[in-house]
Amino acid sequence: MSEMKENGRNSRKPGISIQTKVSANKPVEQSPRSPLPAHVRQACEAARVTPMSNPYPQIMNRPIYTNGDRFLLCLVGLPGRGKTFISYRVKHWLTYFHDIPTQVVNLGNARRKLVGQQNNPDFFKQNNEEAKKILNKARKNCLEEIKTFLQEDEEGKHVGRVAIYDAANISVENRDQVIKELEGVLPLAHIIFVEQIQTNLEKINRHIKNIKIHVGMPDYKDVSDKDKAVADYLERVKHYEKEYVSMGKDKKKSYIQIIDDGRQVSVNRIKGFLPGQIVHYLMNLHTQPRPLYLSRHGESQYNVLKKIGGNSPLSPQGEKYALALADWVKENVLNPKEPLTRNPKHARLYTSSLRRTIDTVRHFDHSVQKDGWVTMRRREWRALDEIYAGVFDGMTYDQIKQKAPQQFELRSKNKLEYRYPRGESYQDVIKRVEQAVLSMEGLQDPVVVVAHQAVLRIVYAYFMMMDKNAAPKISIPLNTVIKLVPKNQGCEEERFVLLNKENKENANNAPSH
Repeated sequence: MSEMKENGRNSRKPGISIQTKVSANKPVEQSPRSPLPAHVRQACEAARVTPMSNPYPQIMNRPIYTNGDRFLLCLVGLPGRGKTFISYRVKHWLTYFHDIPTQVVNLGNARRKLVGQQNNPDFFKQNNEEAKKILNKARKNCLEEIKTFLQEDEEGKHVGRVAIYDAANISVENRDQVIKELEGVLPLAHIIFVEQIQTNLEKINRHIKNIKIHVGMPDYKDVSDKDKAVADYLERVKHYEKEYVSMGKDKKKSYIQIIDDGRQVSVNRIKGFLPGQIVHYLMNLHTQPRPLYLSRHGESQYNVLKKIGGNSPLSPQGEKYALALADWVKENVLNPKEPLTRNPKHARLYTSSLRRTIDTVRHFDHSVQKDGWVTMRRREWRALDEIYAGVFDGMTYDQIKQKAPQQFELRSKNKLEYRYPRGESYQDVIKRVEQAVLSMEGLQDPVVVVAHQAVLRIVYAYFMMMDKNAAPKISIPLNTVIKLVPKNQGCEEERFVLLNKENKENANNAPSH
């Protein structure tokens, strides 16, 4: 265990003493005030740790919310401004990082249930009385679904906490209807309108063409002439513009107004912890496409020894990957053939604070550009450090299985919530990674993230809008770059293996957190 102490993470938890001269038969002393369960004693004995009087918690419990935590987020804005993108991103953020039951109710889907696809812009004219009746019925159906989600079930429990109403809600009458229908279900202060305004015509047209028409608008999925579909959609927007009244003229309601992807954010009558957190998240959210590149560090000396944790340098194989990654980033990130952003040379670089990620990026180009921008200036995040294995840091999985079989079995059964003794669980890492993810969300430039397997699983699952329970099993191999481009629900993904097939197979055999 002296080797474990030297090679392990320097920031070992206070209060833990590592005994390097302990007889193999000498039992570990217990605190008389806190008898330890057998599986915890076993873990302490395996690592020669003197137990503290507070070994718990071993399992990260989900938060419990009170009945007062229910809110409705009601989207406002013209079509093609990114309301659906925002709706599903907020929903996923609330469920993924905060375990808050959230549901999106989409007016367009409710309309299509009544009359099917509508790609004729005349359907949305102000004087189309028949269409107005259909839309009013669709609105009532949506609001009934929202009420059912937020109200108590048969056992007196609230099923939902946050409902998101994804609709244009362009008129004062539309918004007053929402408040009237929710009377008795939610107080007025818990109905928050979120207005999305975009004044840049280039960004509007790009969003409509790339997202609405080519990717995910159900009304146009069967239309082969995409240029005509864009023209029809823009004609629909003109009909909405004639009725549109901004939230800025309605000061009696609670609202968050976002202009030009966060260039200006206004809030009115917003109070409380959760609404404040939602404002903070929306300030970091935008609808512009940009690539996100995820890569594990190069193979480390601990990877070769099949040990977990530690702060070891790269192996010779890891150094090969560091050189290959620098060349790949220069060609594909800084000088892409089809750039998604205005200036890809302003790409960002995030790493953890551990040596193996810092060594992996040490060959990157950091030259100063003509505008003074330092190319790929590295930003170090302790939040991106690998999951801490506690008393098992520096051990192999075979050693853990042999010396602490009960702990090994507990983690195998519940990898998400199991917490290493004196260490972390995936749930713990999810909480600390959130701030780094919010920073990634706010960037409109490409970003390269070089981190660790457990951390990248969490980042990947978030951006792909996957359930967090799936995160611990996601494949994030060594020697591979994963490119993600966010869209309405998830991301477009590409994977690039930078070293040869033999190295790829070796990478897949590395220890897994």
